[in-house]
Amino acid sequence: MDFELHICEYNRKNRDFDRIYRPDGSGDYLFLLLKTPMRICRGDQVTITRENACLLYTPDAEQDYRAIGKFMNSYIHFGFPENPGQRFLLPTNEVFYPFNYDKIDEYIREIQLEQVSAQPFSGERIYYLLCQLLICAHRGIVPIGNGSKSDGDLYEQFCQLRLTMLRSYDQPWTMDQLCEIVNLEKSQLYTYYRKFFKTTPHADLLQARLDQARTMLTNEAVPIKEVAERCGFSSIPHFCRYFKKECGCTPGEYARR
Repeated sequence: MDFELHICEYNRKNRDFDRIYRPDGSGDYLFLLLKTPMRICRGDQVTITRENACLLYTPDAEQDYRAIGKFMNSYIHFGFPENPGQRFLLPTNEVFYPFNYDKIDEYIREIQLEQVSAQPFSGERIYYLLCQLLICAHRGIVPIGNGSKSDGDLYEQFCQLRLTMLRSYDQPWTMDQLCEIVNLEKSQLYTYYRKFFKTTPHADLLQARLDQARTMLTNEAVPIKEVAERCGFSSIPHFCRYFKKECGCTPGEYARR
């Protein structure tokens, strides 16, 4: 099945208590953002969703959902060259709650606008927007365990903290500074940072400095001492030891390569 956009609707309103019933599936993939509570049935299982639940149906999966009251959703029917659930590590044929549902909804709106505009390269842009949507959905459920909005807000805050720190990798960051930015204790900061990014702030910062140092060492006009200073290392010996440990050679050897 090649990529193909069949239909995309943003903020679609159906009749109150309306039911969608396709016992043999729709024949294509269906991504749903359910903006009102729904009753989802699959075999003997019944799930009552909250607002902003998502579903990714595979082509032959039974689709049976009914609004509890008002019916509003955004959705995309599409063909895809591989199973998008496997490709983007998303659950299929079951409800999930990404905290960044507003961003997902914006992608659906952009895809619908692109579809109706029929501009040059619309097909290519729609494909990439859909991939971004699926990546966004994955990121919305992976970092936070239980999908709660409060953890989602905290994740966004930590992403901004990380961006600020890594953009200014040359600065002498301390845990106290980072704690002050997010208003958390050191133990909490460390726990959430590990949870969201699978590393520590210190390791993250050192990696950013090392990546920049490697890039700068390809410029023969920059002395090693200046590389160390501009990358935020406190001393040349410390820089050289860390560089050799991580790269297997000294900064000088790396530059000569």
